[in-house]
Amino acid sequence: MSKDFLEHRAFVELFDLHYGNLVGFVYGYVRDEEVAKDIVHDTFLTFWNNRKRLDLSYSAKSYLFTLAQNYALNYLRHLRVVEVNEREVSQLLEAASDELAEYDERYARVEEKLAQLSDKQREVFLKCVVEEKKYQEVADELDVSINTIKKHMSRALKFLRDELQGESILLFILSNR
Repeated sequence: MSKDFLEHRAFVELFDLHYGNLVGFVYGYVRDEEVAKDIVHDTFLTFWNNRKRLDLSYSAKSYLFTLAQNYALNYLRHLRVVEVNEREVSQLLEAASDELAEYDERYARVEEKLAQLSDKQREVFLKCVVEEKKYQEVADELDVSINTIKKHMSRALKFLRDELQGESILLFILSNR
């Protein structure tokens, strides 16, 4: 018989002898039978792949149970990290949702107040602020004097400042770019 065949047979015997006990042992940590079986399979795979480096003055059973315990504890640590990350992501999403709702409310207030401007004030305000046109450009476009544009902008800005009381007009401007 070849050396590979004998090693394989010894491994199968070791597997058959300890598999059930290892699954029960790992299950005590992870409380999930499928996970326990996966960990035990990984344990045997690691044991087999490192068999030539093992100090065989210790029992194979000790190696297997220690390895299985380490894998189970690593799995539990991983679950805690995942749980913390999921909680943090959930909190971030909740905060983002709250911020978005607040943004929507502010945006609606700004739109409502813009609608209350006179047609000319709103038109001048939008051209100067949203379209970022210079007063002279808007005056030329609307065929009015630059002082008329300044008057409309001054009144629009005063009205918006008074009505929005600290709300950011930039909210509106930035959302339309």
